[in-house]
Amino acid sequence: MRQLSRRDLFGTSLRYCGAALAASLAGSSRAFAEEAPIAETQDGKIRGTYERGVCMFKSIPYGGPTEGAGRFMPPSKPARWAGVRDVNMVAPRCIQGKNGKPQGQFTSPVIGRYMTGGTLWPEVMAETEESENCLFLNVVTPSLKGKRPVIVYIHGGGYANCSGLLTLFADAHARENDLVLVGITHRLDLFGYLYLGGLSNKYAVGNVGQLDLVAALEWVRGNIANFGGDPNSVTLWGDSGGGYKICDLMAMPAARGLFHKAIACSGTSLRAQSPEAATARAKTLLGKLGLSEGQVDELQKVPAERLHELGGFGRPVVDGHSIPQQTWDPKAPAISATVPMIIGHCSNEGTVFAAMDRPGMLSLDDAGMRDHLVKDGIPSSEVEKLIALYRESYPQETPSTLYFRIAADRTVRRSIITQAERKFEQGAAKVYIYEFNWSTPVYDGKLRAFHTADMPLGARIVLYPESEQLSKEIAGAYAAFARTGSPNGRGLPVWPAYTPSTRTTMIWDVPKSRAVDNPDSQELAFLKGYPPKRGFE
Repeated sequence: MRQLSRRDLFGTSLRYCGAALAASLAGSSRAFAEEAPIAETQDGKIRGTYERGVCMFKSIPYGGPTEGAGRFMPPSKPARWAGVRDVNMVAPRCIQGKNGKPQGQFTSPVIGRYMTGGTLWPEVMAETEESENCLFLNVVTPSLKGKRPVIVYIHGGGYANCSGLLTLFADAHARENDLVLVGITHRLDLFGYLYLGGLSNKYAVGNVGQLDLVAALEWVRGNIANFGGDPNSVTLWGDSGGGYKICDLMAMPAARGLFHKAIACSGTSLRAQSPEAATARAKTLLGKLGLSEGQVDELQKVPAERLHELGGFGRPVVDGHSIPQQTWDPKAPAISATVPMIIGHCSNEGTVFAAMDRPGMLSLDDAGMRDHLVKDGIPSSEVEKLIALYRESYPQETPSTLYFRIAADRTVRRSIITQAERKFEQGAAKVYIYEFNWSTPVYDGKLRAFHTADMPLGARIVLYPESEQLSKEIAGAYAAFARTGSPNGRGLPVWPAYTPSTRTTMIWDVPKSRAVDNPDSQELAFLKGYPPKRGFE
């Protein structure tokens, strides 16, 4: 088994979706031309397609140009158009450069096929267009008539990669659960998150990538009723970086009232950058380009490809405007107190990252597991106690999977519990937490319940038949939550809300999912004294 590169694993997930769609959707749009659905928006009429029993509208503009004078600035409104605009091709994603493009051998059996339900193969792949002008969204709906709950998908890839194409594969979710799905593409990395407000008042309002999301949500509020959706029942759903962005949106005054529920999967963000740290990053960028602090406007003229080469500046910042204060620290944001949440993680989050960089970590022996726990900051005198606690609860796990479970508990799970308790303290809306525990067959089973492995199942995208029922349960819970603010419903596992005393957690698994009170209480109590020194490696 060869080592997988970072490009292999994440390049075969959502970044590949657009390529396959671009290669195939032109034909499908022609096939449905005579019966193509036409919807009215505030900017003009659009023509979509009927595909797999749903109406699909791709590449709907929700903002204006973001290059040149629009670079680093809050989004503008899109230009209106006359006649009927065809929206049947995949829109460009934000510039991602070599790290976002398919390179090397396509490894769809590893991640891509799982994430897309086995629909993608290298023969149909073509590059997805990239552009600074990337403010587009997709809508998938069973019908233009009606008043359905709306789920808005905010994509992962940190703050730097991917796009909002998942919804175009989630037609079964829209059909079966009678939902309207929206997927957003927005500015990323330094195009969306470079902060220049510490150098020029012109850029005082930062976090323009987040403001793109706000603009998209404003579009939803103003237009989604014409697509069979209810603008007063909007749920945000995001995985990984999408979860981070949702946590950030919950602290942004401009987003207040634009959504009513939130689902953050493997993506809990509790703090934004300080303006001082963000300004230091901006100064570093200027220095690399040979520009002085007084030449900050010259950044709007630098070729986009050159800027991307110097990227890695993408994170929200407390700018005093779009994010006026720290997001979730020391308490949950008051402006979203009434928004109920679902938050959770996968039990073996870090395996996918190890497969990219250190595949030997997936086949540790007992001694190797001990050594790595010590390197991660567990005192050598305490390691055996920790392992014994986990072995008692998980006797069948290998040293590697046990190590990654511990690592996830120390990092992602720790943040989720902190967020849930801060949300609970507000007393205004319920919060539900979960752990995805199904050991996927991906990568010969070595990845187990890896980072975002729950995401395709929640969208009703299924590759392995044994996970069909689990997929129905997760998607059904999200649909119920979108309708009522509770993930409970007929035929679904009973899922009580989280409280600090019960710490009830839904364990998503095959063959049976179940809610458990105070799971891993001894293990988590032990780890509380040893906060992580680094990420889930």
